[in-house]
Amino acid sequence: MELHWPLILFTFFVCLASGILFVQGLLTATGKGKNTQLVGIIAAFVAMCLGGLSVFMHLQHWERIFNGFGHITSGITLEFIGVIVFMICLAVFFLMGRRAEDGEAPKWCGVFAMIVGAGMTAVTGDSYLMPALPVWDTPLLVVFYLCNMLAMGGIALLIIGAAVKSADGEDFASKTALVGLAVQLVVLIAYAASITFGADSYAELGMYFDPTLPDVAMVDVAAVVNVLGGTYAPMFWAGAIVLGTIVPAVVVFLGKKANSEKKLGFYIAAIVCLMAGGIMWRCITYLVALHAFATF
Repeated sequence: MELHWPLILFTFFVCLASGILFVQGLLTATGKGKNTQLVGIIAAFVAMCLGGLSVFMHLQHWERIFNGFGHITSGITLEFIGVIVFMICLAVFFLMGRRAEDGEAPKWCGVFAMIVGAGMTAVTGDSYLMPALPVWDTPLLVVFYLCNMLAMGGIALLIIGAAVKSADGEDFASKTALVGLAVQLVVLIAYAASITFGADSYAELGMYFDPTLPDVAMVDVAAVVNVLGGTYAPMFWAGAIVLGTIVPAVVVFLGKKANSEKKLGFYIAAIVCLMAGGIMWRCITYLVALHAFATF
């Protein structure tokens, strides 16, 4: 499949926005992160708006999107509902923080934010599960989004904390980011292996090429989906694994031990690497996403 940049960026910004909301909610629920709360809410709002704009760029006739809302369980409907709930959560989080005498939202707002952040990410990932694309039709896709959400949210809060000169929630945010990155490493390798060794699923289904294009050679499925050692292996190992997972974890660890003047630089470098690797993996999942066409 060709790269669909609007959708790639949509899932990227959803993970970023949801991660910021989730980790800020975690800090609030544990009585920390007061100084990062307002900036975190604003950052999550901006990221989600960018995600919304990205997905609209995928539609040639955006006004027809409302036709898809007639099916309440469709992916696009659930994503739309999720975005609405996400914005309501941000508004509640903000208003409760402004209402409090000390400027800190109550802990239940933090729990609400964590539920909404994780839920929005899971709903977005679930909307891409479809039998017609076997490499997407796996819960590992949803798990990857959740891990990526935790990692980006944790590092984003580290950046915000360093920018506002607050170390209040640094320990929680760094641990969240490192846990997300550790699990992401395992999930990425498992996901790549499932794609690579899942080439036989096309043959088992009797679906391996487009019967409407009889003059086009059949696709060598095994070669295309060989993420571990094929054409896209360098992008996977050097990009998604090393640059997008291992390097950010090392940089976050070093940043936590650095002095306050250098922390911001370390954390910015970490999130840039994480973002680059995350986008590379999203690109790989599109490049190896061969459609399964039924042959009768």
